[in-house]
Amino acid sequence: MALNLAEQFFYKAATQPDHPLILGQNSENKTSYQAFQNQINTLAQQLQAYGVQAGDNIGLQYPSGASYIAYVYAIWACGACVTPLPFELTAAEKQQIFEHVHIAAVISHPQALPHISAYLEGETLPLEAKTVFAQVKSVCQAPPELAAINAAFIRFTSGTTGDAKGVVLSHETIYTRIHAANTVLNLNAQDRILWLLSMDYHFAVSIVAYLTFGASIILPQNSFGVTLLTAATNHKATCIYGAPTHYMLMVQDDTGAGLPAELRLAIVTTTALRAEAAEAFYQRFGRVLNETYGIIELGLPAINVSQSRDKQGSVGQVTPGYALRLDRQEELGYGEILLKSDSMLDAYYFPWRSRATILAQQDGWFRTGDLGRFDADGFLYIVGRSKEMISVGGMKFFPEEVEAVLEAHPAIAQACVFDVKERQWGEPAGAQLVLVAGATKPTHDELRAHCRAALASYKIPGQFHYVTELAYTASGKKIRNPNKLKNPPRE
Repeated sequence: MALNLAEQFFYKAATQPDHPLILGQNSENKTSYQAFQNQINTLAQQLQAYGVQAGDNIGLQYPSGASYIAYVYAIWACGACVTPLPFELTAAEKQQIFEHVHIAAVISHPQALPHISAYLEGETLPLEAKTVFAQVKSVCQAPPELAAINAAFIRFTSGTTGDAKGVVLSHETIYTRIHAANTVLNLNAQDRILWLLSMDYHFAVSIVAYLTFGASIILPQNSFGVTLLTAATNHKATCIYGAPTHYMLMVQDDTGAGLPAELRLAIVTTTALRAEAAEAFYQRFGRVLNETYGIIELGLPAINVSQSRDKQGSVGQVTPGYALRLDRQEELGYGEILLKSDSMLDAYYFPWRSRATILAQQDGWFRTGDLGRFDADGFLYIVGRSKEMISVGGMKFFPEEVEAVLEAHPAIAQACVFDVKERQWGEPAGAQLVLVAGATKPTHDELRAHCRAALASYKIPGQFHYVTELAYTASGKKIRNPNKLKNPPRE
């Protein structure tokens, strides 16, 4: 019998039926493992009555929360696969998913239905409150090879270039990933995790691990700093899973609220953590932040669980079950990160490429495109993305270094530095800037003088373009491709 992650959850629920799975903002808001299993079974029965069967692929367009988790597990209980349709994607991005991935039906919040109405057929059917089910027109056919994979998730992810790709993950691969990660995280029924991220992008290792290993998930009412700190305190959170922005909201809270003594991990992911943000968090709460190295194609190949400030900035040591080597460039202390693991994706959906094909094309290793270095203790540090490295007159640098300097200017809230592809040899890079609210726009000469105090001349942008907001991928990474920036600069 094929492995099914819903069955794995049911096994755990049977051992601790009364243990809390979902914890709300206040200590009295609880949903037990048994009650959650009952909800999943009810939903699965409804889906089967609507025609969902083993081998189907179901689109899920729903906000993060307890119901999102229940829908994923109900789909799995039917033997079907899930393709997330994140709320924040544009109509064009959702169109790309429907045109490249065969989806049999969708589960959606009614407010989001207009975004995908062109792909629906027949009447919409009710599920729970504020949820509908609808069949999808057949736009494309599933690759024949997909039938041989026990698919659980098909997730489209936008890289820093803004280009999307479909990643196919089987139940077996996700199961392998969560057990590899748990050799480091050591999650169990005593853990209470404050969850702050999008479930569309961070489900296959984190949420699945919590349910498989019997932990409780704290879901706060909103993302205000005091709300997060209060929820963590009320439930004596042992772990927090969030982005740098969430931790800075906690730092900026002025109520004096603290963090519970039970907290053992404050995991930060989605984007690079600024050193000044890590220091501010430590100064406020006396705790280090635990960075991770997560890749949708591979899971969590490195996790920093060290509480040492000396290791702040590292994504940790290599997770057991992964092999990692650096493809070093000449005379540099870093190299491209190459990985091997049984946790690797099963395939790219379109165009179809199996795991074996991907590895055969890359000498048995998965090339991440990330550049890293190790310290003497085997802790990995991410230096940057090879595709984002900028070369000016043969001199190379990473945009993050320049962005950090620009954002240190009192008038600059955010910066995005990018390579200007069509420029003369030796011409500087460009930058988009978001002003601090109410600040006066600095002149270009003032910004160059500010940069000159900390950067070599070839790293200083040649042009500064002011925008109201930067462009990000749906998973929260900056887009540095000039053709896909918001309000792209005109050459």
